[in-house]
Amino acid sequence: MLGARCLLRALRSCSSAPCPRPKPPARLSVRDALRVQSPSGERVTVQGWVRSVRSQKEVLFLHVNDGSSLESLQIVADSNLESRELDFGCSVEIQGQLVKSPYKRQNVELKAEKIEVVGTCDPKDFPLKYKDRPPLEYLRQFPHLRCRTNALGSILRVRSEATAAIHSFFKDNGFVHIHTPIITSNDCEGAGELFQVEPSSKIKVPEENFFDVPAFLTVSGQLHLEVMSGYRIFFSLLF
Repeated sequence: MLGARCLLRALRSCSSAPCPRPKPPARLSVRDALRVQSPSGERVTVQGWVRSVRSQKEVLFLHVNDGSSLESLQIVADSNLESRELDFGCSVEIQGQLVKSPYKRQNVELKAEKIEVVGTCDPKDFPLKYKDRPPLEYLRQFPHLRCRTNALGSILRVRSEATAAIHSFFKDNGFVHIHTPIITSNDCEGAGELFQVEPSSKIKVPEENFFDVPAFLTVSGQLHLEVMSGYRIFFSLLF
């Protein structure tokens, strides 16, 4: 009788205890996924745009990029995950296991378990084409798409690294980065004749000014920088 009561209490405690829920897959960028040195099959979620689709009888290969890296992440999936909406330029969310890649050119690849097309793309109307290198003059017409190309992506990364290095050098040597005003009341180098800021009302009153004083778009930050540089010299002489 005592054993039956203990068994009943154990069953009640097991039924009332919350069941452990599986951990949701970690969301990684393409750059972070490619940096994994020793993948152990952890489940992750990756979002990005499809750069290439290659379908075989039993295997589906995708290359996905989200802009965080010039190199794309290869997705390997079963052919039953292929859909009509899965095409070049579409945005996807992929869940799967991050595993070691058997190819020498890449360290990891994502073995997809679920592929969801978030945004469709018609390759006929899409300005960028697969395996096409459009000239820069053509890319200027599409400012929201040109950063997806490797050419513009490389240029922006080089400029970012150069700017960061310059700022780091001057900061380590005690300099202060100063942002000069864009709108100023100083008519520098005759800029007020062309770039005066006025109210947007259709009927303009000569005595009415947006800032109660005549304001202009500055064409030179040198005037304000000279004031700041003089202040630094005076400050250094005091101490």
